[in-house]
Amino acid sequence: MLLEALANFVNWDSALMVTLRGLATRPGAVAREYVLGRRKRYVPPSRLCLITLALWLVATRWLGVDPLEAAGFKFDSDEPGSRPAQTAAEIRAFLGGHLDLLLYLALPLKAWLTKRLFPRTDDNLAECFVLVLFVASFNFLIGIVLTPLMAIEPRAAMMARQVIGFAWAVWAAREFFGVGWISAWLRSTVVIVLHMLGTAVLFGLLAIPFVL
Repeated sequence: MLLEALANFVNWDSALMVTLRGLATRPGAVAREYVLGRRKRYVPPSRLCLITLALWLVATRWLGVDPLEAAGFKFDSDEPGSRPAQTAAEIRAFLGGHLDLLLYLALPLKAWLTKRLFPRTDDNLAECFVLVLFVASFNFLIGIVLTPLMAIEPRAAMMARQVIGFAWAVWAAREFFGVGWISAWLRSTVVIVLHMLGTAVLFGLLAIPFVL
């Protein structure tokens, strides 16, 4: 029975496989179809995002990769043993222990930024959130695939993940909002930069009270 359930789960025509194939070949169209109500054939984006995030964290920890560095966050100090170094270590410990929740909590900010940067569309915040969740899910999948490389060559893996993730985000935005490549590229760049800054501020605001 367990093998039969597993076979159905990874079946080529299952909702999971249809969703993954769609995200790999037409990411924005998958989100658009989901928003338009054609949801039965796809895994809900919130569930997919949570699953891929959890699998990515498991993969990084299993292979001994620091998930914070894999996510692009570093906390270094030039003076080991000093108060700033201790504070940095405490912040790292807090963020490392709550990284899954913090990364997920930062996604609504990206949805809001996406809505603000693509103002000519009629999509509301919830619909933009669907797009963000699907793109984030694919980004976590990229992270899972690149985790072995991250353990060997962190910089190359990080660069590859950023390039692929950015390309898919632009592609998804172009398909979802129906804009040109240049517009999608420019707007997506601003969204990603502002989201990174906002995520760093969010992480700091949540972590500092726990370490002071």
